[in-house]
Amino acid sequence: MSAPATLGPPPAFPGDLSWSMAALVSLWITGPLWGMNVCIFILCAHVLYIKGLKGSNLFMLIVATTQFALATGHAVTVLVQLIRSFAGILTGPSLYILDQSTPEHVAQTVLYVTNSLIGDAILIWRLYIIWNRNFWLCVPFVILCIATAVSGYTAVANIAQLSTTGTVFLHNVHPWLLATWSLSIATQFGATLLIGYRFWRSIQWNLRGIRASRLTVLWTLVESGALYSVTTIFLLGFSSSNTGALFANALGQISALAPTLIIVRAGLRSAGSSGSSFSPAKGSINNPYNPSYAPSVRPTLRDVEASTSRDDDMVVHIGKAAEIHLDDFAHGQRGVPPDPSSGARSEPPK
Repeated sequence: MSAPATLGPPPAFPGDLSWSMAALVSLWITGPLWGMNVCIFILCAHVLYIKGLKGSNLFMLIVATTQFALATGHAVTVLVQLIRSFAGILTGPSLYILDQSTPEHVAQTVLYVTNSLIGDAILIWRLYIIWNRNFWLCVPFVILCIATAVSGYTAVANIAQLSTTGTVFLHNVHPWLLATWSLSIATQFGATLLIGYRFWRSIQWNLRGIRASRLTVLWTLVESGALYSVTTIFLLGFSSSNTGALFANALGQISALAPTLIIVRAGLRSAGSSGSSFSPAKGSINNPYNPSYAPSVRPTLRDVEASTSRDDDMVVHIGKAAEIHLDDFAHGQRGVPPDPSSGARSEPPK
């Protein structure tokens, strides 16, 4: 038996999807995103294995594995919902899709919220390390993360109490979801901005090879973080419409994809700088044999590779202070530019 057309919230604007269609399509798009997570996780594990499974590398592998397991659980709950949607005998597929309080949907939401919180926590930890373990700088973001957890799990608890025809647009659910997404965006945007600012201040603008290396790392951080933030912003924009369900389900996978993607991109750059099959092409700005590579004080290839490798470790490693501390900037050590705010003069590598 099919659900009457009147069930579910009506479209919020002309062209908005029906509730059942939005739920069905949002469940379907999870599959391709999970496939991307599988590929990125394998590459991430390979990168960390090559660097040695000890210390921060082992910790990052555990975190990445945890996030991948949660993303896999999210995909499994989606698959179960799809099967039950089209295998319903008594209630019919449309009625099952409309029911937001099913154990499968509640579990799906719990897994998404948990994965999102882990992603926020990783970003805060990177901020803490890159800013020389500045605890007070991270306190506001820790508070935001805690508030995100409270609002997110409160929304989950209220979703579990919905009637079979209740929706997430009710007053006891929707405001909590809006708070969760808004707080997560604030954490992601603020922490990424501060990390980017720290990298920007460390750039030696008179050394093109090292400058290009650091700019590439900066864009890696920004672009990978933007994947999650932009999707959440779209979700907020469509939060009062049925179409928002498409972005909500996608975030269950993207929340695990973004952190591991940073490790993979940094690892591939590190492999390239060491002369592997991923080494830069002749047209690459990082290649000293490129005609456009002509710094005012030309560093050697070894200096550029050392700086590139160190920059990548700043992204990949989040636990070893000796590898990723920016204290070296103030001391002007080889291949690492001093912090302009310290007043130290930028010296060419020797």
